[in-house]
Amino acid sequence: MLRTLFISFFILVTSFSFSQTTFNPDTESDFVKATYSNGDLITILGQNLTYPKEAAINGTEGDVVYLITIDHTGKLVSYEAKERISEKLSKQAEESIKSLTSNWSPTKVHGEPIDREYLLIFSYRIYYNALPIDYHSVAKKFEEKGKIEKSVRTYDDAIKKYPHEPVYYTMRGKYKEELDDLSGAEADKLKAEKLNMEVLAVVEIAQSQSIR
Repeated sequence: MLRTLFISFFILVTSFSFSQTTFNPDTESDFVKATYSNGDLITILGQNLTYPKEAAINGTEGDVVYLITIDHTGKLVSYEAKERISEKLSKQAEESIKSLTSNWSPTKVHGEPIDREYLLIFSYRIYYNALPIDYHSVAKKFEEKGKIEKSVRTYDDAIKKYPHEPVYYTMRGKYKEELDDLSGAEADKLKAEKLNMEVLAVVEIAQSQSIR
């Protein structure tokens, strides 16, 4: 059967701006995130990103994760790829990071500037004949029908696809608490807090493909 592939490109962006080190909620409550001084970080990171044609055709998707260090003077002093899904996508993400040539306002803890590590996530996703799923809406509909277990499973699916999105852990924890899974709820709460502190930004590069 002959299939014709129609491809359209769009970028979705979200960001969470907290820090990355070993998470301790008792000692990490008083800090101010590093911010980029030359404009909106997400816009700058995403402006030159495209979904490489070969990667889209091959169905290559997933997260490229970089660990960056911003020192106490506001300099981006290092970056290192921690997760790669392909060399081409990793190289593109690295070039995007290299565009961050201006100074930063450094992280501050108790008012003092410090060196800090952050994660930058470049999330490549392909959607076939569909838009991204609104997991919150799906889970809410199950909740309204009293099917809380299915609400939990909805967020299981969301976390599997978007493991760096803290709000999904927060919402799954809420539903787990309703099911009296208190240990599971607490684990999800801590995971959400940890991600909020680890992840500086997420850029989603989404490819919409229609197959006829």
